[in-house]
Amino acid sequence: MSFSLSKIRSPYTWVGILVLVAPISFLLAIPWLRQQPDAVVYLCAGIAATITVVGSMVVAIFKDRELDEWHRTAVRFSNQWGWLTGAGLVALLLALPPVHDLLFNLSMAFSEGQEPDRTLVLMIFTFGFMITVLAQSACTMLLNAVWRSRMSRPSS
Repeated sequence: MSFSLSKIRSPYTWVGILVLVAPISFLLAIPWLRQQPDAVVYLCAGIAATITVVGSMVVAIFKDRELDEWHRTAVRFSNQWGWLTGAGLVALLLALPPVHDLLFNLSMAFSEGQEPDRTLVLMIFTFGFMITVLAQSACTMLLNAVWRSRMSRPSS
């Protein structure tokens, strides 16, 4: 079985790939971005964020059109509690000293032992925002799966 990009016909797959490539490219470009002016960093962060948000909205809109009431109830439940749980989880983690050490070590690794500059702080802030959104998305998906498994059981 061979893999070919021309075999991917679903627009969801192409948008999904684009939504994942944008933030990953931004993270991989951090060493290069550190040497660029603030305007370039802001532009790249804005482009990555815009592609991710707009792509996610496009997929959500088209997927929502395909849902029935049972699936919409699962989405409503998981969105209501998943976003809250994900944001709360990140807030709790930020209160833990090991996470403080991890963030400090991460910033020092990118600043090569120097005092962190404005560009580095911007990149770390952007990374923190991405982690929050990823945690919210993971919690939403987990709660959606839990709701579906619980509601799919035959009542006894």
